[in-house]
Amino acid sequence: MNKKDISFPKWEEKLSIKKYIIIFMRVFFILITLGLGSVFANESYSQKLNIDLKEASLTVLFEEIQNKSEYVFFYSDDIVKDDYKISLKVEEATINKVLEEAFKNLPLSYKIGGRQIVVKKSENVVSVSQSGIIKTPQEVEITGTVVSATDQMPLMGASIVEKGTDNGTVTDFDGNFSITVSSADATLEIIYLGFITQEIPLEGRVEVNVALKEDFSQLDEVVVVGYGTQKKVEVTGAVSEVKSEALVRTASTTTAGALAGKMQGVSVRAKDARPGRGASVEIRNLGNPLYVIDGIPYGGATGTDWVQSQNVSGNDIFNSLNIEDIESITILKDASAAVYGIRASNGVVLVTTKKGSGTKKARINVNGYYGWQNFTRFPKLANAAQYTRGLVEAAQNSGQDPTSVYTPEELAKWQAGTEPGYQGYDYYDMIIRKNIPQSHINASVTGGSEIVNYYMSLANTKQDAMMEDFSYDRTNIQVNLEAKILERLSLGTQISARQEKTEDVGLPGGDGYFSAILAMFKNIPTVGPYANDNTDYINNTGDYGYNPALFHRDIAGYKDNLNRNININMYAKYSFDFGLNVKGTASYNYTNNKFDGFQYTYDVYSYNEASDSYNRTGGSDSGWRYQTEREVVAKFYQLQVDYAKEIGDHSFSVMGAYERSDYDKNYLQMGTNPSNNYSSLLEFDKMNSFYDYWEYEARAGYIGKINYNYKKKYFLELLGRYDGSYLYPPGHRWGFFPGASAGWRISEEPFFEKFSGVVNELKLRASMGQTGIEQGIGLWDYLGGYTWGSGSAVLDDTYYTGVIPRNLPVDNLTWVKNTNSNIGIDVSLFDNKLSFTGDVFWVRRTGVPASRYDVLLPNEVGYSLPNENLGENGYNGAEAILTYKNNIGELNYTISGNFTYSRYRNISSYKPRFGNSYNEYTNSSEDRWGGIWWGYQVVGRFQSQEDINNHAVNNDGHNNTTQLPGDFIYKDVNGDGVINNMDVRPIGYPTGWSPMMSFGGNIGLDYKGFDLNIDFTGGAMQSWFQNYELRNPFHGGGNSPAYLLTDRWHRKDPYDPNSEWVAGYYPALRKGNVGPNDRNSDFWLHNVRYLRVRNLEFGYTLPSSFTKKLKIQKIRLYVSGSNLISFDNVKQFEIDPEIEANAAVVYPQQRTILTGFNLTF
Repeated sequence: MNKKDISFPKWEEKLSIKKYIIIFMRVFFILITLGLGSVFANESYSQKLNIDLKEASLTVLFEEIQNKSEYVFFYSDDIVKDDYKISLKVEEATINKVLEEAFKNLPLSYKIGGRQIVVKKSENVVSVSQSGIIKTPQEVEITGTVVSATDQMPLMGASIVEKGTDNGTVTDFDGNFSITVSSADATLEIIYLGFITQEIPLEGRVEVNVALKEDFSQLDEVVVVGYGTQKKVEVTGAVSEVKSEALVRTASTTTAGALAGKMQGVSVRAKDARPGRGASVEIRNLGNPLYVIDGIPYGGATGTDWVQSQNVSGNDIFNSLNIEDIESITILKDASAAVYGIRASNGVVLVTTKKGSGTKKARINVNGYYGWQNFTRFPKLANAAQYTRGLVEAAQNSGQDPTSVYTPEELAKWQAGTEPGYQGYDYYDMIIRKNIPQSHINASVTGGSEIVNYYMSLANTKQDAMMEDFSYDRTNIQVNLEAKILERLSLGTQISARQEKTEDVGLPGGDGYFSAILAMFKNIPTVGPYANDNTDYINNTGDYGYNPALFHRDIAGYKDNLNRNININMYAKYSFDFGLNVKGTASYNYTNNKFDGFQYTYDVYSYNEASDSYNRTGGSDSGWRYQTEREVVAKFYQLQVDYAKEIGDHSFSVMGAYERSDYDKNYLQMGTNPSNNYSSLLEFDKMNSFYDYWEYEARAGYIGKINYNYKKKYFLELLGRYDGSYLYPPGHRWGFFPGASAGWRISEEPFFEKFSGVVNELKLRASMGQTGIEQGIGLWDYLGGYTWGSGSAVLDDTYYTGVIPRNLPVDNLTWVKNTNSNIGIDVSLFDNKLSFTGDVFWVRRTGVPASRYDVLLPNEVGYSLPNENLGENGYNGAEAILTYKNNIGELNYTISGNFTYSRYRNISSYKPRFGNSYNEYTNSSEDRWGGIWWGYQVVGRFQSQEDINNHAVNNDGHNNTTQLPGDFIYKDVNGDGVINNMDVRPIGYPTGWSPMMSFGGNIGLDYKGFDLNIDFTGGAMQSWFQNYELRNPFHGGGNSPAYLLTDRWHRKDPYDPNSEWVAGYYPALRKGNVGPNDRNSDFWLHNVRYLRVRNLEFGYTLPSSFTKKLKIQKIRLYVSGSNLISFDNVKQFEIDPEIEANAAVVYPQQRTILTGFNLTF
């Protein structure tokens, strides 16, 4: 039990879970009630007006109404003409009464939607030209609808203009319009503020439905940053953002999967792609980032935080979000992350969930898909013919009698595969299924009024594994509410709940997926899963724990994991009239993770052919019943104050905040050996393990930020955080982490005006910031004392358990200081059609923990010196993204590409020492790139025994007596005639790391309701080492990939030692090893490069003229595929290029084909 008061402000009262939930649900009910009341009130708004005008224009009337009410008018100037004069006097009149009186003698009509009023031509008036001539027969009436391409919401007040004329109209509240044009071949211009103007050639059509895309260059796009938002032009840090529209077009079960390839500086890698397992996310290859979801932090660059504990990691929480609930994801990569302090050294992922829209009617979205999965790649295993031939060759190559393995007659039967008992078994087909289902359904409702905005959703995701009885099921609930209680006071809540369930088979060992994948290699194709192929008797295959006949829940048992989480955030915000805002936030997060495992007893048999009997020869005689329960209660409190002011050309803002986080963690584990396979209860008298654990953690921080700009041209940001951690001893617990950034919009300078026709935006950025890392220290390391149970003594022939001293107290260790420097450029060209963002960065980490070796302690002490801040390392890199957006008529297209390069470098260690210069050359890490693979260079192959006999260099350490034709010839680098450690050289990049270079891209097209999106991802400068099952034939007595046993050097006649050799790619077979070819060499190390089509989606949105008849606003149908094809240099090994396991004993990514729909009501 660990508990530590770190002298932070303390709330003494600990509310129970039940009390918290009751409080939050009461507030939730109040907000819902306010929301529904305000929505109905919005529909019945009936403010009275007093108007007194004489010979006034309509624009004067509209201004009068807008000044006296909350109504806003939308109209086209060519409809509301200046020569329309009215005289009007009304008292206590409704808006309908006012407009009816004003329009009674005019060719105008109106439509009211909430507080918006659209004025348009009256449908009952015959339209005439300006000359008074009635329209000619060639004129055509066009109708249609204008919506936002992002969410398909109607755009009210969009201008519809016949190109080359002043003939126009505007859309009504529902986005509908009607316009009479001069001919059926006219072109319409659709114009709406903040959206890209479209030109639509009619080409004989009388109905036009248009989806406008947002023009962020016009909108001054707002980007979510640390503790607030900024306009994109004001951002001075390395910040990237992806919107919901780009995320949801990827039908991924995890958030990271939807993020892959869409941003520079972000690498996403699926090292293990089992259902429910999220891909890892790294920012600039620095490690685990901090996730901030709706302002609440999770995870980060610390291994001791509760969210890095098993089953509740920050990465898992992020990947378990419902993608359709996400409004945007922002990545903070440089000094901009310093405001998050000690957990932000690896960057920050900011997630903002969706909110309701004020003054909009309720909108219901229903989205879903159903699809089929198959492995992208997995090594094809040798069949019985290949396997038996390989065993014979391996015996001959090892100097054994090959007939002792199989006689020529037996081998011939296995090669033919026709006789009973010689037909072989395919364990891949037994274990791995095809076309396995995956599904997702999501329903949401969003809307609001002037008082309350709301967003609510319910989603379910199901994914079966490729193995039977393995599955994943997740349900998400999200409720976001915000209510304007008073004129300047707002209250809000964000409530999310999640339940995840994984079901595995109760196979021996801790990981059923690993066991199932490994079983395909462990089992040999000449031995079946059932004795004598009788399915009533499971065969004793030797290592029968991997027999797929056991891979069923009703035979082997089960391992189920149930994870439940509820998170309730509440905030109150008060805005003063002089620009000051005060916001308080409280968050309660409850996570319960329960593991329930039951391994059954079972029997395995051998068949006696002579007696035609089945004999029990093994199995599991002792069952295993195991349960764990992990409970985490995380509380987070924050008080934030910000102030903004503009004085002439000067704009500045100030933000200050205090926050505290507390974590209560409980863990309980019990295990028994049950008396049967049926009782679901734990039997107390058979309990063999029990473990109970409780821990409390706390952190606190003070945050400050100042932003200044002059004429939106020169920008400066200063920020800092003063952080405290419970891990460090008194006097070392607090650290200050500052940051600064600046920007210069060169495009706003007078001297740059001559380039403005081409260059719309040019901004230079620079930043430097510091964060801290908790590293090299554990709980209570700064205290001395003793550890019970680790010591022992024998006194008077009796054994006693005792204590041993703990290590020396760590009292001189503090944060690793992480300094991040960045220089960047943002460019937009050709009316913002082409945009480019590029950055170069340097990361330096000083004070890396290490211990001194030159201060000696007596051996009797029993421990070594504690860590101190002694080392230094860092990263260097660059990143960029290039995007081109344009349209050709109704064809809108986007092409984007990005890359990231980031490489680790060790700078200095504490007084490194080496035995000699060669040892320094190979082992020193001083001022060197990290992760260098050292090995031998293969420069050729022995072609014959004569080659071996004449080879002057001792290639195998045994004067070449173990060599066979086809074996490797290593480079004798130092020319001493012997191949040994003196001949190793750098041969490749690190294995298991993220690619040092990653890239991504997107192609997006939409045309007349059709849309196509293709996402690409790729990587380079990483290595994969071919080892174990994929290198050693018959590894561990099991089977091998077919290519290892077929494309090899071999004798033409495996039974004749003098037979002619036939060349192949791999060396001649040995059983369980590769003989003298097992040195780490560039033959087995592969520097991986790949580019894959991560996602391809083709969709069609049905015309609104059809959907309106069904009372549906939007219907979109699509077909999607993921991981469809990969271009890489490891295809020949039949592995996925993103895995890191040397033996490929890992669940690979799946190729999925999905069909889906999007409905909006």
